[in-house]
Amino acid sequence: MSRITTFVIGAAVGAIAALAFAPYSGEKTRTLVIEKANAVAGEVKDFGAGLPESAKDVYNSAVAQGADLLKGAQSKTNGLVNDASSKVKEAAGKTDEADADELRAKIEAARQRIAAQVMENAEAAKAAAGEAAEAAVEQVEAAQEAVEEAAEEIADKADEAKHAK
Repeated sequence: MSRITTFVIGAAVGAIAALAFAPYSGEKTRTLVIEKANAVAGEVKDFGAGLPESAKDVYNSAVAQGADLLKGAQSKTNGLVNDASSKVKEAAGKTDEADADELRAKIEAARQRIAAQVMENAEAAKAAAGEAAEAAVEQVEAAQEAVEEAAEEIADKADEAKHAK
């Protein structure tokens, strides 16, 4: 059972218990219940209105983290390429031209494999961030629906109590 459902059930049980052991007359109790129900309904609607913004924050954070991962991977790749280039230049000075060409080809092939792996990792991170953001948005929307349903139910109960006078 979700936390919201548990909360709503607990609130309903508490309301029933409060009515059963109320120290005031029925009319005064109904008036108090209507006032409290209206106040709670307003608070629930205010709380529910803020939920979509938090989903956007989660999505934006996930996108930013993915971008940071991509930048870090590109930086590491550039560092590896620079190191390899330095080693090629150093090796070229120590070996003949044929060995240097072979070494350059191997380094270029390794650079391409590293770049492909970096791009694959970045795409995977981006996809994971998008999925996490979508899941967060779905959870927030479900919570918002539950909050709105609870607010409507409270308002309905308040109206019923008002008409029961």
